[in-house]
Amino acid sequence: MTENRAHAIVIYHNCSAAGDCRAHAEISGEVELARPDRILIVGAGIGGLCTAVALAQIGAEVDVIDIKPDNAVAGVGWGLRTNGLRALREIGLLEPTLSIGFPTPPLSYFDRNGHHVVDIPYGRQFDGMPNNVQLPRLGFLEMASARALEAGCSIRMSTTATDIQQDADGVTVELSDGSSHRYDLVIGFDGINSSIRRYLFGEAYVPVRSGGVAWRAPVRAPDTLKGAIFCHGFGGKVGFVPLAGGMMYVIVTHYEPGRPRHDPAAFPQIMHQRAREMMGDSAFMAAEIDSLRTATNVAYTPLDTVLVPYPWHRGRVMIMGDAAHAMTPYLGSGAAMAIEDGVVFAKLLRSDDTLYDVQTKFMARRYPRVKAIWDQSLKMMHEEFDSATPEALDRRLAYLVHEEPKVLDYIHRILESEY
Repeated sequence: MTENRAHAIVIYHNCSAAGDCRAHAEISGEVELARPDRILIVGAGIGGLCTAVALAQIGAEVDVIDIKPDNAVAGVGWGLRTNGLRALREIGLLEPTLSIGFPTPPLSYFDRNGHHVVDIPYGRQFDGMPNNVQLPRLGFLEMASARALEAGCSIRMSTTATDIQQDADGVTVELSDGSSHRYDLVIGFDGINSSIRRYLFGEAYVPVRSGGVAWRAPVRAPDTLKGAIFCHGFGGKVGFVPLAGGMMYVIVTHYEPGRPRHDPAAFPQIMHQRAREMMGDSAFMAAEIDSLRTATNVAYTPLDTVLVPYPWHRGRVMIMGDAAHAMTPYLGSGAAMAIEDGVVFAKLLRSDDTLYDVQTKFMARRYPRVKAIWDQSLKMMHEEFDSATPEALDRRLAYLVHEEPKVLDYIHRILESEY
């Protein structure tokens, strides 16, 4: 999961409706827009900060804003595979990432009784890099923020855009602190509930329930846990993923229809209950599951999705990352796709092309790749949930042994290809 930040809805000025603003933006997109030198990024999450670094390194003046007061986030861990690590290497963030990360061996699947089912690798290794690294989310955000500041970017928290007006020469943005600024380009990395997406497209593309939810919580790891393990149970899975410092995060994923509202104070107990429902009366990892009762910082996330079709821009305003393509976390690639977005866009901006040509080339490179991963991530989630009966669970475990490695090898080769 990736960036999920709610920003204030921008106001449409000089337009009778959102559609009129979009028409104006499309018209301005057809003229020869000069390369942007002053850029605003809305959203100081993983994708926004990495993009800020990438753009600053090619000489752009970059401001980053985020409505949240700080980088404190629910949940503790996320994974990054070879493609994301390659992108970080291009912008000089690989070494600091590896210094706070935990390289993991192949993913091990067990049944609910603790019997080993299959080991599935995270793809091939390239250039001496690990093929998967587990990272502390807060640690990465702090590191990326520091690097963005070192590169000359400005970062303002507790700040959002309250009004955006664009013309052929630039974009005027009014901020929630009352100030007004002029930019050549605005990029929305403001997550699945993006207000920048709403500015561009109105309510045409809104989050859609996928049917799944994820619970995540940090707890102490047993000394025996050397790599990520997933226990496949009735209708979902319980995962145990090690982090540095003797910690791990536990993840529970399952089908949940509708939109129930859970009391945050009850999150630890509910997460424990869901895990036990999947594992039955099994003693496997029982102590670790029991520790969920007293876990702090439990995150509950309905796995909503968004996929905005071509293009992700109107004139001098764009969206990237989860604002454009929020996906289920079943290939661990939501954050990596956001990082790739920014790195590719910065590389294209180094050319002599106009902004509109850069945007066109960007979409040609990004959309097919993102959609392939988006589609497969959703498909894998639905297949996982089709295991609610003993017979269905047996079929699912057989699939993991005989078919899942082939599917993942295909996906890994897509991820390993040029982004």
